[in-house]
Amino acid sequence: MKKLVCHGDSLTEGADLDRQAAWPALMGGALGATAINRGIGGDTSGGLLARFYRDVVDERPDFALILCGTNDLWWGLASRQILANIFAMVFQAQHHGITPLMATPLPVDLEKARQAGITPPMAGFEACSAEIRGFRDAVLASAKQSDIPVIDFYPLFTEPSGAVRGDLYLEDGLHPDKTGHRLMATEAIDLFRTEFLFNTP
Repeated sequence: MKKLVCHGDSLTEGADLDRQAAWPALMGGALGATAINRGIGGDTSGGLLARFYRDVVDERPDFALILCGTNDLWWGLASRQILANIFAMVFQAQHHGITPLMATPLPVDLEKARQAGITPPMAGFEACSAEIRGFRDAVLASAKQSDIPVIDFYPLFTEPSGAVRGDLYLEDGLHPDKTGHRLMATEAIDLFRTEFLFNTP
């Protein structure tokens, strides 16, 4: 049985949800694989990098899926530093014979976040939202350039107009609800089946 480690922050952990309802567990069950959830709410790309060996390499998985960036941008860290941390993890994974994957963060439902009284990002809600959008583009471009598979979660949570789908979020406007996690799982499942022939006769 293949083993995957999903390494990330609260978007991977499954904020306010049972772990079995979060996308890593849903994905692992559908693929017939062991999916280990190494998401920690509030963590940054630097935190993920610091615990990468313990939480990922020591598990000796076949795959490592890295999803982070929102918390870094919330605190004003530059996209280039986040990407440097992500690629440090990518290179460590490759060095240890683990196939790395990258994923894009989700947009923020600004209206819900404001109504919930969430502490604003360092640069303000609108600026941070734009930075997340730009970071998504940077992840896609750098992953393509380096031939790293990437799961683009971002558009699952937007309308064709670009408006955020608030119906897929918890009341804080930051974290996906159960339906959102099911959509994320489906997107990840499709990539593994397409790129790595999981469950393919």
